[in-house]
Amino acid sequence: MTNNPIAPPPPAKKRKTSLSSIPDDVIVNVLARISISQYRSLCLVSKNFYSLLSSPDIYFARSLIGITDARLYVCLRLPTPSSSHRHRWFNLGYRQGQLSLVPVRTLSSSPDRLNSTSVAVHSEIYQIGGGSNEDKRTRAVRVLDCRSRTWRPAPDMKVARKHARSYFLDDKIYVIGGCKENWGEVFDLKTQNWKPLPKPPSDHDHKGVVYGGRLYAFTMNKNKNYAYDPKEERWVQEAGFVGLGRITGPLCVIGNEIFAEHDRKYTWYNPTNGKQQVIDGLNDVYKKRANNYRTIQLVNHGGKLVILWNETRRKRKRLWCAVVSLEERSTPLGTRMRGKVERCDLLLDSAHKSYMLSSCLSVLL
Repeated sequence: MTNNPIAPPPPAKKRKTSLSSIPDDVIVNVLARISISQYRSLCLVSKNFYSLLSSPDIYFARSLIGITDARLYVCLRLPTPSSSHRHRWFNLGYRQGQLSLVPVRTLSSSPDRLNSTSVAVHSEIYQIGGGSNEDKRTRAVRVLDCRSRTWRPAPDMKVARKHARSYFLDDKIYVIGGCKENWGEVFDLKTQNWKPLPKPPSDHDHKGVVYGGRLYAFTMNKNKNYAYDPKEERWVQEAGFVGLGRITGPLCVIGNEIFAEHDRKYTWYNPTNGKQQVIDGLNDVYKKRANNYRTIQLVNHGGKLVILWNETRRKRKRLWCAVVSLEERSTPLGTRMRGKVERCDLLLDSAHKSYMLSSCLSVLL
């Protein structure tokens, strides 16, 4: 009797794992840990990735694990084929290693109001007031939810305004100027109500800044600066800020320092030492600026200084942007601020006066 050997079993086939077999909640948990700056590229992986990254669930997951990213939103007034102008929002991103403007594609129609003011409130942008150049103003307020990319209305102001300025502090939006009859007003996010904001006791023009948990009004007279007391609803004269020169251009606050431009140089100021000093290490920025440049905005972007300026060359208008990381250093002559220019690139090059920068805001997502 012949014993036939038992044939070995065939080798098991390797199972291929595809993304479609992974539960959505697992994918969301992984994607939530990736920087938002990568989401645009990840949306191209699959339709499911696009759907998940466009859903509010991704931001809910990010909030649960305590992750936020600062994204820069830029609003430009651009010409249209009909010879009119329209506002468009962009993100500051990177393309081929250089800074570039990436269009923000909203899921609902955006308001197109000239001369409005915008302010970042957590993950949203409030666009307030505005009007045409024919002295028409509006009280309307619209809100862009940067997570869902949708617009919604908010309660109107008490007074119509255009060319106003806005600031966010302690869940309140402060709107200053923009009309002759009423100097300012305050919007409480909790109660959703507007209240009048009194005018500081000075006839000089004011430049507002939020610093140290307070709203300040700097006047053209550097000896008369005011701080707003929200409990007493009045302005009190501020004796601090000794050594801070007159500020006529844009400014921003990063940490405990105030950053501004003075004598064509970018400066920093800390009230503890009472000195306004030039930031070191910005020669690359100064070399790229034309003689007829104009700084239009300084922005605190996640602790970095973003500088935006215009220049005109050969009937062309150009928008430049520099991103600068900052470091305080102790020297034998005292504390100095060292800037490292991470990028300094041309964002836009177009026909003369064909665009205008309306807003540049850092939003947490």
